[in-house]
Amino acid sequence: MRKIVPALATAGLMLLGCAFLNASLMPAAQAQASRAKAPKINPKVLKPLQAALELTKVDKYAEAEVQLQAADAVPDKTPFEQFQVDELMGFVSIKQQKYNAAAAAYDRGLASGLLPPEQVNDRLRLLAQLYLQTDPRDLAKSGEFGKRWLEATGTRDPVMLGLVGQSAYFSDNFSEAANYMKEAAAVARAAGNKPEENWLLVLQSAYSKLKNAPGITEATTDLVRYYPRPEHWKTLTSGLLAQAASKDRQILQVFRLMYQVDAMDDADEFTEAANAATVLGSPGEALKFMEKGYATGVLENSGDKAKSQALLAESRRLAASDQKTLPQFEKEALAAKAGEADVRLGEAYLSYDQPAKGLEAIQRGIGKGGVKNVDEANLSLGRAYILTRNAAEAVKAFELVKSPEYAQLAQLWSIYAGQQ
Repeated sequence: MRKIVPALATAGLMLLGCAFLNASLMPAAQAQASRAKAPKINPKVLKPLQAALELTKVDKYAEAEVQLQAADAVPDKTPFEQFQVDELMGFVSIKQQKYNAAAAAYDRGLASGLLPPEQVNDRLRLLAQLYLQTDPRDLAKSGEFGKRWLEATGTRDPVMLGLVGQSAYFSDNFSEAANYMKEAAAVARAAGNKPEENWLLVLQSAYSKLKNAPGITEATTDLVRYYPRPEHWKTLTSGLLAQAASKDRQILQVFRLMYQVDAMDDADEFTEAANAATVLGSPGEALKFMEKGYATGVLENSGDKAKSQALLAESRRLAASDQKTLPQFEKEALAAKAGEADVRLGEAYLSYDQPAKGLEAIQRGIGKGGVKNVDEANLSLGRAYILTRNAAEAVKAFELVKSPEYAQLAQLWSIYAGQQ
């Protein structure tokens, strides 16, 4: 029985990382305290505060923290004094990677209303990222500050969109997560950049939670376009196999792609592919499927080993016999007025690792006309171009495939060709 891969594996999701800490990050309090009209500070607070500031200049952050704790312990501080302590404490905490303390201090600073207006948006962004670094991560707060930043700036920054989308996803708001992640990916593409893989994984998973099959396909197609890992190919091709049901010709077409992108990892897949190829008169392909199954170790270590060995032996016998008939088959194909025999001859040459001859025969057959299934012929033409290292012409061939049963398969072949 064919193994169908689930629409996605949520285990692949990872929390977005942040790169926001650098030596140029300066406490807002330092700038505020230097203003001529700044309120006076209680000497009991000012002395350790100044000492802490001096220590930060020589990168002595642990010692600075001790001074700030002393300043924070002074009773009856004014809101301005507390703001000064919190701002410098946030800076010192970040430098020591104490993100819980940094987030709490900078959050209080924002809430105080004393942060200079021109620094508010930067603070929103910083807090959105900081709350992803706390232990435990506070996704709700991260999303909250991310939303506030997006609204305040009117900027559709893909990193922040992705951050808010992630927050929504892990808060079980899958519809909102999908919207933000889709926008993040679209903005990145519009800027000439590829979307982050994690955005697409979250998008894929959100659509799965929403039981949105077209959305899953769209997200996974982007995954194979930008991150062509076997597991992403597997998700899509497994869906195509399910759609093909018991139609041998469609099944073989899907297995051809799976073979090419290394998405076959189950014993039943190799044997089913070989059986389909044998039934459709392509013993060379049947042998290639079986040999790859053994080369990868899948058939050696799993499945019905006796059945696999028998199928391998039969494929070898049929392929050897078939190759002997190729010269005569070529003469008949050349003499035929219709191109069907040429296309079949070309596919045979492809299966026997003679792509140049295969390309020539398939081109000749399509040119003659009278081909039973032009879409299948163009799929084979595209494969022949890939095997002869002409990706541009392969894409053109796949673009000619229009029938509903092969349109998605042709799109995936085009993506693969574009990656060669």
